[in-house]
This record gives sequence, C-alpha cells and structure tokens, in this order.
Amino acid sequence: MIAAGALRPWLTRMPRAPWLTGRRALIGGLLALVVLPAMVLRIDAADRRPGQPSADERAYVRLAKDLRAGSGYGDSGIAHPLHWAPGAPVLFALADAVSGKPANQPLDTHAARSAQAVVGGLTIVAAFALAALIGGAWAGLAAAVAVAFYPPMIYATTQLTSEILGALAVTVALGAVAWAWTRDRMGAYAAAGVALGAACLVRADVLAAALVLGPVAGLLRARRVGWRRGLAVAGVTLAGVLAIVGPWSTWASIRDRTFVPITDGGPTTLFVATYLPGHGTIFGLKHALARAAVKVHPSIRNKPIFKEPEKVFLDAVAARHPHLTRNAAISAEVRRNLRVYLLGHPVAFGKMVAAKIWRMWGFPFRGRFRGVTDTTIWVHRALLALALAGALAALVRRRSTPLVLIAVVLVVIATVDVAFVAEARHAFRLFPSLLAAGAAGWALTIRARRQAAAG
Repeated sequence: MIAAGALRPWLTRMPRAPWLTGRRALIGGLLALVVLPAMVLRIDAADRRPGQPSADERAYVRLAKDLRAGSGYGDSGIAHPLHWAPGAPVLFALADAVSGKPANQPLDTHAARSAQAVVGGLTIVAAFALAALIGGAWAGLAAAVAVAFYPPMIYATTQLTSEILGALAVTVALGAVAWAWTRDRMGAYAAAGVALGAACLVRADVLAAALVLGPVAGLLRARRVGWRRGLAVAGVTLAGVLAIVGPWSTWASIRDRTFVPITDGGPTTLFVATYLPGHGTIFGLKHALARAAVKVHPSIRNKPIFKEPEKVFLDAVAARHPHLTRNAAISAEVRRNLRVYLLGHPVAFGKMVAAKIWRMWGFPFRGRFRGVTDTTIWVHRALLALALAGALAALVRRRSTPLVLIAVVLVVIATVDVAFVAEARHAFRLFPSLLAAGAAGWALTIRARRQAAAG
C-alpha cells in the first residue's frame, strides 16, 4: 500500500493527455520485464542446496522453529535469543506455516528461502517506487534494473539471515519517508514512522536513524511553514516509530530484566568493534584472545580456533571482572578499549575504523569469500560509485528534500554499523535504497541541466 501510494504523486503530476494511459502501461510493462526474470533467478537460487549454515543462520532457523511451535521466542533453550531481531524469524515461521508442514516437524528451510525470493522481488518494486517518487519513472526503472540483476541480491536468497528482509524493510521505509514529505499529511508521517519502526524490528541498527529522522524532518518542515508544523511532523513520525518498537522493547526488557531497545547484543558487539588487537573483527578477536579463552575453557585446547563460537572468547573477557554480571563486565571492557585504544592510540584506531569502512563498502555480500568473483566485486564498486555520484550531485545542488532525508537515514545507519562490527552484509541492506537514491539523483541533475540549457 505504501509503495502504491508512493507512485501516485509522480503519476498524478503528469499532464492529462491521451498518451497518459499508454505511458503508464509502458512503464508497468517495462517494470514487469525486469521483475519477472529477476524472480526466476531468485527462485532458482532458493532451490539450490545451501552450504554449511552459519551461526546466525542456525539461530534464525531455531528462533523461527520456536515461533512456529508456539513455544515463544527462544524458549527452547537458545542462548541469548534477544541477540537477534524478530523480523527474519517471523518471516521464516510464516513461510513454514504456509508450506503446510506440521508445526512439530523441522522448519521447512526451502519454504523460508522461497519466501526470501518473494521478498527479493518486492525489493525491486520498492526500489522502483523510491526512485520514481523522487526522480521520475525512468529513474525508477534504472534502480529496478540495478537491484534486480545485482549478483549478490540473487545469491543472498540462499542465506537464511536478515539481509534480504532488511533490504526490503529499509527501502520501503525510505519510500514511505519520501512519500510522507511529498504528501505533507500527518497520516503520511505516521505511516512513515510505522514503516521505520517495522524496519527496526528486522534490523536493530535502523533504530538510531528512525529516532533521528523525525526531528530532522520536523526541522526542515519548520523552516518552510513554521515551528508548530515542524513540531507536529517530528512528534507524529516519532510516535509511529514508538508504536511499533515500544511493545517489543517493553516485552524484551521485562524478559531480560534490563533495558533492551531491540536486541541485547550491544556490549558484546561493541567490544569486538573497539578491540584494537583484534582489528575490530570477530576472526581477529579469536586469534588475539585464544590463550585467554583456553584458560577459561580448557576443552578447546588443540581445536581449530575459528570453529569455536564467539561466546567462548567473550567468556574470557567477562572473566576479567568476576564480581560483575557478564554484560556489566563486557561493558567495563568496552570503556577500557575506548580509553586505552581510542584515546591512547588514535592513529591506529583511526586506521582500524578506515579498514572497517572499506570492508563494509568495498566488497559485496560475503566479502571476498564463498564464490564471490573479482568481476562481482568490481560490478559492486562500479554501482556504488555511480550511486554515490548521482546522489551527491543532487544533494550538493539541493534538488530534493526527500533525498536529503534519505541521505540522513542511510548515513546514520552506516555510522552505527561502522561503530560496531562493520561487514559487507551491513552495506548490503542499504544498497537498494542507495541505488534508488543514486538513480533519482542522476535524473534530477540531468533534468536541471536540460532546463538550464533550455532557459
């Protein structure tokens, strides 16, 4: 419904002429020609036999199985179930229910991957709507083509994690934001807040951006029509976010007996991200803390370090403060990291942050591993450069306020990800929106140049 509403403004702004219906049919037909083969590719990917599942995949499947069986969220005994946001497990549980398998059987992972194929198709449409709303229908088609045939978007269908759903949730939320600004109605701002709140339940790193967006939108609106309207815009948008996030956060906080905004993995992830000897990566952390982990867990001696779960090594960190709870101990070590490494070795810490940014944006989903070719890497970098150039060109010339709001959201999310453990999969969730913003930016820039030349 939001996508359909987002498309209405640029359609209704077209001159009423006999060719209008024909143009709408042409655009719809071209979009279908993009979506249909892209769906075939994604369905084919969903049918492939996956490799060894990652720890995150196993957790998402187990959480989905608990939901499907009616045993709650992680009540079957999974350690720290609130480390994972609920969006992807809910999707997988629904897919299993639709498949018709009894709830007491193992989760139908093929049905879950098929659901991801559908979500991937919807992401193409969402990217089209976002770009079309800002830059017009042809910009929307360009964004749709890029998202449809970007190789990692197809490959990710095989992975039962939150990346595919996260990409859709962020793109829909940003489309709702652009639509709300164009409509300038309180109901539209509330819908945008709700969409952002739903994206938070898929990916916790969206929360900071969702909370920032309301005040920013309010400030921009206040500059145009007055502070009362600006305050109303900010308040309604934030209310929409909190209406979705609030109930989950309340339940999770009661369950954990501490404040949980979306997930409870903040301290542990921040420790990994700020631990300079581990280079801000989980793999580096395991090597740096191998000896300490063996002292706490002697049973892992002579076992491959990389196969041991992250928890084993964080246990060694928590053991430094036996008088504190686990989270409190790790939080204390985070503060020590910031004092010793950020303040004590700012140049080395800065290099680590730069490496994290490059790791997040310089490589596609799965980085340099698991069959990702050099060609895919350079296609990714070319698309990234084009998208950034188009968006920045339009932002510098102040062509579109919705584009400014989209940039704010993307920058805040990316900053949060870099502050934590930045991986290529984090940028993956932002890529469809960035491609849409880039296509819209190029369209606005080209249009402005043509108007200047004509005038």
